[in-house]
Amino acid sequence: MSISNNPLLSINTSFADYLEQRTRSYQEHVVGGTLDYAFDADFALRQKLNGVSGWSRLYKAINSTDIPTRFKKYFSTSDTASSMLFAKAYDCAKKCSDRLQISLPSVLVHKAGEVPEIFSLTGDGIEPTIVLTADIAEEFNQDELCYLIGCECGRLQNRHCTFNYAFTYPGISKGNIEQSTEDPEGKTGLREMNYLLNKWIAAGDVTADRAGIICLDDPLSFPKVFASVRQKGVPDSFGVQHPYFNIEEVLAEYDAIHVTPVRSLKLGENTTPDERRIFAGMEFTGCEILYVWRSDLDRPTTHVSNKQSLEIRCEIIAQTEDAL
Repeated sequence: MSISNNPLLSINTSFADYLEQRTRSYQEHVVGGTLDYAFDADFALRQKLNGVSGWSRLYKAINSTDIPTRFKKYFSTSDTASSMLFAKAYDCAKKCSDRLQISLPSVLVHKAGEVPEIFSLTGDGIEPTIVLTADIAEEFNQDELCYLIGCECGRLQNRHCTFNYAFTYPGISKGNIEQSTEDPEGKTGLREMNYLLNKWIAAGDVTADRAGIICLDDPLSFPKVFASVRQKGVPDSFGVQHPYFNIEEVLAEYDAIHVTPVRSLKLGENTTPDERRIFAGMEFTGCEILYVWRSDLDRPTTHVSNKQSLEIRCEIIAQTEDAL
């Protein structure tokens, strides 16, 4: 073989080019200190929390003590997913990290309990980690794993971990969104913290769902994948299971919502948090931001919405507009 025909000569051996590819990140998607796909209300509510009395101390305690303690517990009792062990979950984590342009997080698989469980951890000295139960890793299909792991990659990418862990503290409980301006015991800061964190849950879920949608091979399959993981027992963000989920009815309702102008958009009082999540996620599948992240997809032939329109509609759908 002549030197001129040697295929090895076509290989790029430039260290600079290698380094650029190796350090590829999502920084090009950061706008105003937040990711372009993230729900604006998610960031706004967390910024409000930064101004609440006592939050900075709690934030520091969670990151420096509580999360490392929890990580050690799961690290010592779990198996690390790899190409040889829990390979399906590991491959999905690789796909999700590539699509979200983040470093591959560690994936820990622990013994299945009564409820399928998946969450993410990161803090001071703790590398980004996703923890899931063995039943999810072994029994869920690729779409379900990509959605669930993608959501947790999104939570890591958007720094949700500390805010989720705050609910383990006394005085902060999920489902309690009462806010009082009068507090004779001097605990106004705690009440405001509790209120904002509970309002944030829905906003954080919207951001996480968008990350999960980006990670799906077919983003339009999101509502049926979401319904499937609920039917298999994965609880919502309040820890409640909803195994009986009529996705066809939900999609039929969304068909009406989708064509409703924002000035007339209003959901019924009986609309569940999960239904709101599906509606907000479906709005994202029609936004230009998704196709920026997933250039491999064909854009829909119908109108593609912009980010501003998406956020206004999702604030109403997710019931966050009154807290901003």
